[in-house]
Amino acid sequence: MAVILVTYDLKKPGRDYGPVHDYLKRFTYCKGLESVWLLDTNITTEAIRDALNNLVDDNDKTFVVRITRDWASLRYGCGDWLNDPRNW
Repeated sequence: MAVILVTYDLKKPGRDYGPVHDYLKRFTYCKGLESVWLLDTNITTEAIRDALNNLVDDNDKTFVVRITRDWASLRYGCGDWLNDPRNW
C-alpha cells in the first residue's frame, strides 16, 4: 500500500462537501486537518484526481500526492496513523 495525501479548495460558498467526503471515506484514511486527507491505497494519484474531478466544480482546486516516510509534523492528529507500518 501507499499513503496518498489529498487536499482541496472548494471555492463556491456553501459548497456541499458530501460527495467528496463520501468518496474519500471509501479508503482507509486519516483526516487530521480541515481539508487534508491521508489515504492508504494502491490506487494511483491520477486515478484519485480524476475521480475527484467528477465531484468538484471547475473553479475548485485539488492536490494529490504520494508521500514517503520522510515527514514531520507538529501536533498533527494523524502522526500515529502515519507511524503505523501497516499503512506503508
